[in-house]
Amino acid sequence: MADDVETVEGWSHEEARYFYDKLSDRLSDWQGVPVPLGEELPLRLHDRHPLARLLRANDVEMRVVVGGPDVDDPDERLLNEWYDGARNRDVLIFRRGNGRAFALTHPRAPDRSMERLTMWLNTLGASDAWDLDAEYRAREKLRGLLSDRQWRHYDLTGSFLETSPRSQLTYLFRRLRPTVVLTPRWKWWRRHGETMRVLAVLCLHPIGYYDRSWGGCMVPSDDVIAHLLSMRADEAYFWRKANQHEPWRPEAGL
Repeated sequence: MADDVETVEGWSHEEARYFYDKLSDRLSDWQGVPVPLGEELPLRLHDRHPLARLLRANDVEMRVVVGGPDVDDPDERLLNEWYDGARNRDVLIFRRGNGRAFALTHPRAPDRSMERLTMWLNTLGASDAWDLDAEYRAREKLRGLLSDRQWRHYDLTGSFLETSPRSQLTYLFRRLRPTVVLTPRWKWWRRHGETMRVLAVLCLHPIGYYDRSWGGCMVPSDDVIAHLLSMRADEAYFWRKANQHEPWRPEAGL
């Protein structure tokens, strides 16, 4: 999107970024104030972020649904939702203002391709919150942390490999995607000529992220630095704090 596109506040994205940067400087908080991008890309902040409670309260208000199939009650509210793997569909439970609950189902594509496309497009939208100069500085910082070959891989493909000397697990760090963890220690794969398998896909945004996207509140290379340094400094902590996605899920980005 171009910088002259108006945000929900009536500012351009460039003006919004400038305002929130100045506000962050004034507050002098290391986490800063993430740039909101409207209801289509709601912020999901870390629980310890000073603004987390405020955003959760606003999200409750946003979950009031108006209209819908066979519904004309303006007080209809979403109570719960989950994925039904057996029938490959989303199940949503609503309650009307009169107290009666009902369910709606939404089928998913068998290969989950449309969900991946949605996350890809939302990630493009999340880029409106990022400052190019901050990304350039993060890339220079990351370059000093990598070998020449790792940097070449990252510069050309947006990803690089590193094997932990403690666990002997190999991490595939990726820009704008969760980190893939590979292991050679599985006999079945070795018997069939394979040397590595996916052990887990680790998703971690230290400050927060934009809903249904791979974009975090920090610029992409800063998120990569956070993953890399967490793995190098305290691998167990990295695993404990990260969300673990199954490789087949769209959130894994595979």
